Amino acid sequence: MTGDRSHPPITMRPRRFFILVQDFSGGGGGQVPRGSLLSQAGEPPSPDCPFWAKLLDTEAMVQVPARAARELSKEQARMLQAVTNGDERLELFRQEGLLGRRGALRLGDRVRVQITSASGEKVRGVLRYRGPMGDSKEQAGVIFGVELVGSAAGKGFTDGSFRGQKFFSCRENCGVFVPVSRIEPEEGSECSPLMAPRGSRRACTRLQLAAEDPLKSPPLELGDRVFFKMGDSAPMGTVVFCDYLPKKEMTGVFVGIFLDQPVGSWDGKFKDQSLCHLPSPEYGILLPITKVHKEKADEGPKTLSDDSSLGLLNDLPSPSSIRYPPRPEWESPHGSPSSLLTGGTEERGEGEEGEEEELASPPLEINSMVEVHDPPIYGVIRWTGKLPDVRETIAGLELEEPLPSGCTDGIYRGMRYFQCPPGKALFVKLRHCRPDARFGVPQPPENPVLRCNSLAFRVYASERVPEDTPPGLGEEGAQRLIGWKKGIQGHCNSCYLDATLFCMFAFSSVLDSLLLRPPDKNDGAAYEETRDLLRTEIVNPLRKHGYVCATKVMSLRRVLEAAGHSPGFTSEEKDPEEFLTLLFRVLKVEPLFKIRSADKDPQGCIFYQIFMEGSAGGAGRGVPTVQQLLEGSLAAGDLKFTEAPSCLILQMPRNGKDYKAFATILPSLELDLTDLLAATPRECCICQALALSECPQCFGDPSIGAGSTRQYCAICCQQVHRHRARRAHRPRALRLPPELEHLPPPPGPPPRQTMQLYAALCIHTSHYVAFARHGPRRGQWLFFDSMADRQGGQNGFNIPRVTPCPEVADYLEMSPEELQVLDPKSLPPCARRLLCDAYMCLYHSPTLGLYK
Repeated sequence: MTGDRSHPPITMRPRRFFILVQDFSGGGGGQVPRGSLLSQAGEPPSPDCPFWAKLLDTEAMVQVPARAARELSKEQARMLQAVTNGDERLELFRQEGLLGRRGALRLGDRVRVQITSASGEKVRGVLRYRGPMGDSKEQAGVIFGVELVGSAAGKGFTDGSFRGQKFFSCRENCGVFVPVSRIEPEEGSECSPLMAPRGSRRACTRLQLAAEDPLKSPPLELGDRVFFKMGDSAPMGTVVFCDYLPKKEMTGVFVGIFLDQPVGSWDGKFKDQSLCHLPSPEYGILLPITKVHKEKADEGPKTLSDDSSLGLLNDLPSPSSIRYPPRPEWESPHGSPSSLLTGGTEERGEGEEGEEEELASPPLEINSMVEVHDPPIYGVIRWTGKLPDVRETIAGLELEEPLPSGCTDGIYRGMRYFQCPPGKALFVKLRHCRPDARFGVPQPPENPVLRCNSLAFRVYASERVPEDTPPGLGEEGAQRLIGWKKGIQGHCNSCYLDATLFCMFAFSSVLDSLLLRPPDKNDGAAYEETRDLLRTEIVNPLRKHGYVCATKVMSLRRVLEAAGHSPGFTSEEKDPEEFLTLLFRVLKVEPLFKIRSADKDPQGCIFYQIFMEGSAGGAGRGVPTVQQLLEGSLAAGDLKFTEAPSCLILQMPRNGKDYKAFATILPSLELDLTDLLAATPRECCICQALALSECPQCFGDPSIGAGSTRQYCAICCQQVHRHRARRAHRPRALRLPPELEHLPPPPGPPPRQTMQLYAALCIHTSHYVAFARHGPRRGQWLFFDSMADRQGGQNGFNIPRVTPCPEVADYLEMSPEELQVLDPKSLPPCARRLLCDAYMCLYHSPTLGLYK
């Protein structure tokens, strides 16, 4: 074609990667530390000349001295990028072959991993995933996903998911994600198809098992001749399947056998998935690998009457001595009862007695959670006792997951010992049961106060934040706090304190005056210690990072206990009002408000306890609002606030933790204090003119008008009290501010003094939780529980959680009449807790909070 011009092909230069082996000063004057990773897409750098490259950690461009960098392969760079510590990166790079061996790990390989950067111990696991975990630069490196096995099972922190995305599957808390610096091949595992999922085998195809370690015994291969014990015989066959069962890796390896004689009952399938082909079920059987023994080349068929055979069977490894009971007579293919599949009737030698004492040392009883085998099979002891053909004590276990063969529903040899679903009953020697390692080894209870230290809680540690941090509001502030391990971690009866602190400081700064007052000459050391601890270790970290460790709260409890001379503050369950009283006293904070009774001197208060007398409140026994309860309580005591507070903490009418004056209380979203103030202009409840008098005897009279308080202008007061039922009333003049006494009445109604609900503290069965509002919009509510879950047993750790609960807004906006017709049991859990279990309601005035 004329005029056609061919363009030279455009070639892309490959990206090159480097690691810094020494520090150097960057172009902007800052120091670039060793261990930093670089990428360069230009011409290969000259050996002696500086070159420009991009820092992978910050994406900044720097000019790099050639002597300060060493080149990496792309795979090395991707693995090292997931290691955040520069010195660790450099150490891995400098150890010749180490990075290469770890980089050669493939799915299914047996590994040892360091679960957290703070723990020094490496535990066993199986590699299930390797690759990136996100698109951002922080997540671009290679991460290894490992399923923990053996005694490490249950000590992880994931089921294979990260931020809602599934990378592999395992049981809950049996998975971890680690960088290359915290993983290594298990010693002696050149290739490890035993732990590999089906279909992922490499060149090495042999499955291994051993007495002390099931991964190190004489191998089994497809085609091997094997035998197993069944009653008085030892049927033989050929291995046609040897692997984990689909989605049942935790139950261990199983062997499918093509039998020489028709004594089986397996069709080669598992849950409708074909594992191998068999001519008929009578010629197939599926057994755990621990029950299958490899035939020696010079041996013939086995029978249990052969003494040499018995010796061989007794010498074969049996790591867990699991007794797989046969099917009952009516289910057996030949109608004859079988024996247990392991040699359990042999007498133990002298050397085994000490072992039994050691293994049986933890107390195991009915309903104990135990494990047997390795990898472990988990279950619960449902029966213990003697079986007719066994001398030792036997335990009947109900397994978590059914096994494909060898288990019943609690029947052994035609006799029922306990009841459970089919395929879940397993009979084992009691001495070979061990406590379920996922819940920790039973330990004597430690002193919870002494145990609450930075070493024991290092995995749950939170940072100190010295700079003052305002509360985050709206969706951004909520996202910082939502999730597990969020909020304040509970420990040793601290829920009352955790929930109170969360209410006070999570989303409001109205009480920040507690944190900011500078010390004066009258303050002792306890003041500064308490103030700084509360500010830098609890409030600021909660607002900045969304989490506070229990050790920080314990430190505050210790300081308050010592400073306030209050024994038991570190360990006993207290009430929120006790905590507030002691905290304000130690910090020498002015009362939040003052309240006056008639003409008596005003009294400073931190919170107000609503109490009920007679029918005060005008709410009857229905569903009252907090507004009605407060008005009724103040009227019954003839009390008034001296001025509008910036923060008001109201304690609901209860008698301790159990008795509640009302089954349901509706927290008012807005609290109107105008008619509850001592010297504030108020409007007539009838004509809205300036009120000049009020009548305590008219309080709550529904025939006069809406609301409960009754104040009148001069004309309306005369008209109301002409009624014969009110002629005995004694109205009294209202006091106005001095600056308004000699001025004409204002043209419009006086302004209203209102406050907004921003948090609520609730209690049920002696456990305190919190609700907090994180923004002004409807539905912006969060629920907080400092002890929402627990890891470990008596010496374990509580896991706090914060969850959104926008549904409570629907019920807070209902009228008392609408709530009255609802059955509390039908309400959503969060709404029911807020309406039925309210203990304290916290109100603030954002405007007054700016200068009060």
